[in-house]
This record gives sequence, structure tokens and C-alpha cells, in this order.
Amino acid sequence: MPQNPRTPLSATAKEALEYLTDAIPDREEQGCPRDEAHQFLVDDEAFSHKQAERAIHQLLMRGYLYEVEGQLFVTP
Repeated sequence: MPQNPRTPLSATAKEALEYLTDAIPDREEQGCPRDEAHQFLVDDEAFSHKQAERAIHQLLMRGYLYEVEGQLFVTP
């Protein structure tokens, strides 16, 4: 049985995923705190605070990221 493809992302969420994929792998075992991931997106000046929060939320809801005890991980 074929696997279900992931739900498509908005352009902003795709860009955020690229940034976060670069930031989070260094922390594979412990993840990245959600507020730190948010700040990483904002500090790069590619995202406003609202865009960063929406992108992280979308990535979590669609399974591209997952959260454990406040730490974000990129879904393999």
C-alpha cells in the first residue's frame, strides 16, 4: 500500500522549513526549543514574528516538524 504524500505547504512554510532544517540537525538528540526556532526565523529577517509563528504552526500541523516537551525536531 503506498504511503500518503505529505500535505503541500505554503511558500512561507517551505522557506521556513529550509531554514529550520539547517538549524535543527545540529541538535538531533535534543531538538531545538520552539521559541529559539521562532527567533532564528525572525533574526534572519526573512520572516516577521507573525509569519514565523504561522510557519512553525503549519509545519507542526502537517507533520514536517514534531514537538516533544517544547523541543522541535524535523520529521525524518
